[in-house]
Amino acid sequence: MDPRTWQWDWLGWQVFAPICVPIAISAAVVWLWQMGPSSFPIDWAIVFDDVSPWALAFYCFTLICVTMHDFWPKLPKHPALGFGLIVAAISVAVYASFIVIWRHDPKFHAGTTLWQMTFILLAAVVFLCRLAVANGKKVS
Repeated sequence: MDPRTWQWDWLGWQVFAPICVPIAISAAVVWLWQMGPSSFPIDWAIVFDDVSPWALAFYCFTLICVTMHDFWPKLPKHPALGFGLIVAAISVAVYASFIVIWRHDPKFHAGTTLWQMTFILLAAVVFLCRLAVANGKKVS
């Protein structure tokens, strides 16, 4: 678990940028808007509202799919990792389906437990995908 071996370029482009850059751009635009003469009130909670458990689950599934595209030819050499990615994809898809069902309740609010589970899945997916990328870069 040496941080020097964590493929920081991959983490930056595949994990941090897709999650953080849209939030940063939205916040910057809102901040610039507030500098003008407008009397339009900005609700900062709305800027961060689209980062939801459902959106992060969708991101997890997308990250797995992109990783599997490159990892698929190496799957026979790493069956346990491939199985883990497939199980993670199914788990995330089922979890996202539950969120869609729960959102039909007009009183639905993403509580702490939902956020905790989302971050557990996100961490597991990032870990598995990072392993797959590392194994994909190894010359056989």
